[in-house]
Amino acid sequence: MEIGKLNKQDEQTLRSGKCPGCGSKHFVEGPSGGGAVNMACENGHRFWYGGPFTPEYQGLIKIEHEGDLLRAYF
Repeated sequence: MEIGKLNKQDEQTLRSGKCPGCGSKHFVEGPSGGGAVNMACENGHRFWYGGPFTPEYQGLIKIEHEGDLLRAYF
């Protein structure tokens, strides 16, 4: 995936609860504010999601799996 705003198809995939980068349905929430949130899937694909605005892909981050828990390093 390219860093930046998602295309319409990838945006629709993310809004339906699925990672457009890998298809995962498991996400961890990161820093948020002003109606926007940073989130990452279990495989480290990071997104900025701001309500009515086009979500943005922000690259890969480190994710640790601890049993059923996910820890993301934003």
